[in-house]
Amino acid sequence: MAKKRKSIIAYNEDGQPVMEVFSLELQGDQLVMDGKALDSMRMDVYISIDEIAQGMDIVLTKDVFKFAFKLPGALLRYRKKKQQMAKED
Repeated sequence: MAKKRKSIIAYNEDGQPVMEVFSLELQGDQLVMDGKALDSMRMDVYISIDEIAQGMDIVLTKDVFKFAFKLPGALLRYRKKKQQMAKED
C-alpha cells in the first residue's frame, strides 16, 4: 500500500478539491507554496513579505484568530487517530 503524501487540501462548497498544498518554504524574502490547483496544475506560488504586509487586513481578522484557536484540538484529534491506526497495523 502506497504511503499517502502529507498535504493540506482546500475544497469548494461542493466538496471538490480545488487546491492541494504539499509544502511551504521560505526562500529569501518569499514564502514558496508547492501546490496543485484543480487536481491537475502543479505549481510553485511565491508570496512576498511586501504582499503579506499589504494584505494584513485580510489575515488579522477575528475569524482567522477563531480558526487558529481551533488548531490545538484538531492536532490532538489527528494524533489520536494516528495512534489508533498504528495500533491496528
